[in-house]
Amino acid sequence: MRRSFKWLDVDWVMLGSAMVLSAIGILIIRSAAGSGGASVFAERQAYWLGIALAAYLVGYFVDRRHLRRSAYVLYALVLLALVALMLVGRLQGGVHRWIHVGGMTFQPSELAKLTLILCLARYFHKIKAKPPLGITEILIPFLLVAGYAIPVALQPDLGTAMFLVLLSVPLFLMMGLERPTVISLTIIAAMVAPIMFFSLKDYQRERILNFLSPGRDPLGTGYHVVQSKIAIGSGGLFGKGYLQGTQSQLQFIPEQHTDFIFSVLAEEFGFAGVLVVIGLLLFISLWMLSYLEVAKTKFAVLTVVGITCGFALQSVINIAMVAGILPVVGLPLPLISYGGSSLVTTFLGLGIVAGYRRRRT
Repeated sequence: MRRSFKWLDVDWVMLGSAMVLSAIGILIIRSAAGSGGASVFAERQAYWLGIALAAYLVGYFVDRRHLRRSAYVLYALVLLALVALMLVGRLQGGVHRWIHVGGMTFQPSELAKLTLILCLARYFHKIKAKPPLGITEILIPFLLVAGYAIPVALQPDLGTAMFLVLLSVPLFLMMGLERPTVISLTIIAAMVAPIMFFSLKDYQRERILNFLSPGRDPLGTGYHVVQSKIAIGSGGLFGKGYLQGTQSQLQFIPEQHTDFIFSVLAEEFGFAGVLVVIGLLLFISLWMLSYLEVAKTKFAVLTVVGITCGFALQSVINIAMVAGILPVVGLPLPLISYGGSSLVTTFLGLGIVAGYRRRRT
């Protein structure tokens, strides 16, 4: 059902919370980037924030029927971009992850997180089989997940590839799976895991081994996590102050403006700052779930659940990674880490969820 637009209908609570987190992110990026690139990275993130706001409005206003009908087309376009990136993409830092257009870069794997949710929601919306589902009913969704996960893993970006697999789990559970199906998938995963481990690149295996034994190579492959823990622990209750973190200002933390930005936050703003950021991330996640009250179709319910779980899961994985609770993976902290692709995609997802208060189809 479509309602006439009123500015009061816009979810200013969710949008405002996302803007506050993004503003915090820009401040931390300025500090994390150091004196050399401080203004450049912060200005770029602010520029991307403007584009992200436009993406939010696109997600808010798009007709849900068109969104549902075009889900497979969107999936195909992103898949085409991922494949083309592997074949003709520019090699940067030893990987093929970014599309370069007019001096700007965009990471298709970030958009893949959102289009995969829409595609799976579209499939489950139309499926005629009643839950719980068996192997035959989940074969196509399984192939859809693999269709994204494989080219992303070959970039190589194993962290995002594994996240795409994890992202699909809540949707499968929402639909319900037969017990034999769950047992079969568990056995297959257990058999494939050792094969995958020995097929990983050396640095990827080292990350897993360092997670299992944190002190095995503190000056080499375990350097990221060691320095991150030092930064987090040294922040204390209220932190060392903005631009006063020794670990961050002396550039001891690798990738500190992207994947490890949480370490900079903890060092400069302490436990109090960490509580504020985690509280806002949790609030946005729970606020999005409240939209299940106005989601009237299976597609709407699965879309809201998928986007919410993706946002919350990525936040948890990133924070656990920098704290040494999980192996190091290349996943940014939503709304905080530097990166236009992640920021735009996150705001687009928030807009899609918020739009269900206006369009309940």
